[in-house]
Amino acid sequence: MKSQIQRVTSSVVRLLLVVLLILVTLTFAIIQGGFFLWFVFFMLLPFVCFSALIFIAPIGNITIEREMNRDRLIQGQSIKMKIILKRNSSWPIPFLVVQEVEPSGVFRQLDEKVTRKLIPIGFKKEVSWTYVVEKLPRGKHELFGFQVGAADSLGWVRKSKFIESPKTFIVYPHVEQMQFNRTISHEQGQFGQTNRKKQHHSTMVASVREYAPGDRMSWIHWSSLAKTGDLYTKEFEFQQSEDVCVLLDGMKGYEFEGQVSLAASLLSAAHHQKEHVCFLGAGERRFELDQVHTLNDVENLMYYLATVSPTTKDITGKYDGDELLTSTKAIILITSNLTSKWVELLGRSAKKGSVPIIYVVTRPNYKISNEEMAIKESAEKMGIRVQYTHMGHFHELSKGAN
Repeated sequence: MKSQIQRVTSSVVRLLLVVLLILVTLTFAIIQGGFFLWFVFFMLLPFVCFSALIFIAPIGNITIEREMNRDRLIQGQSIKMKIILKRNSSWPIPFLVVQEVEPSGVFRQLDEKVTRKLIPIGFKKEVSWTYVVEKLPRGKHELFGFQVGAADSLGWVRKSKFIESPKTFIVYPHVEQMQFNRTISHEQGQFGQTNRKKQHHSTMVASVREYAPGDRMSWIHWSSLAKTGDLYTKEFEFQQSEDVCVLLDGMKGYEFEGQVSLAASLLSAAHHQKEHVCFLGAGERRFELDQVHTLNDVENLMYYLATVSPTTKDITGKYDGDELLTSTKAIILITSNLTSKWVELLGRSAKKGSVPIIYVVTRPNYKISNEEMAIKESAEKMGIRVQYTHMGHFHELSKGAN
């Protein structure tokens, strides 16, 4: 309120000085006469009228809206933003200066030529303009509003107002198409699809779920079909105990964005295939999903992956002996920095007979250092599989390639 009063007072004082200037010029022209003084008076008169016009121009009734060409934003995409300025009156305003106020995220990095515009108005009640933001980074980006200002050509009279136009953008991680292959025990082989035929013939039915394409006819629960007319598939006790926990290393690494993208891709594939998975975001702030089953679970997961930031603290000790890790059948760790602490933690947390997996996300053409090779060999001796990958090649993990 105080700042608003100061702005109004400043504008009034400036206008009075302009009026005083033209009155003094007129007085000298009347008293002294002569071509030069009258020339100065008539030369200043349009500027004074322009200043008065700006002073009484209403900018408090201005509203600003934003429109986007996309509803859901994905990492790496571009976005076209349309800004629409509306006002109630047709009072002539030569131009307005419109500028974003304290934008966050990717918008803070934009050139001032994009966030600050000189807009010709005239008698128009509505004007619009667009700008494009290329290669959106993952994260939460906020816009709060615009500072709208008007001034005369000489800067004698100025007025401005903050127009609220809040908008929050969530840019979700890039998801690559891939297959989710369950981590299984030594008795069943190494890394690949479980022998579901053996499971279903040797275990008891625990529950039913909605039918999914690819389910065998022998798994259909015929009693539910007769009662409801809808297809349901049997779920077996062995299947339910075969949960896999996807663990995301929340510490700052070489390719943290790749880690997040792999986690999103892997869990999206698991949800699509109706696999039993849980998720643990091992950061400074713990995030846990004991299942990724419903669409709401997926949205909560994707929101976390969109907004998570890496920590510089060593948090491995915080998750040593974690209940979620010790209670699941198998663990998949996603990291970009292979360390002995994570290897030892997995060795202590993994169930006997399971094959924990460590996915190390790197840059293309990454060369493993001698120290990292020693850690990898140590992990493999403990029965932990280590696989390297990079963005754009996540689908190769489905083949179990090293």
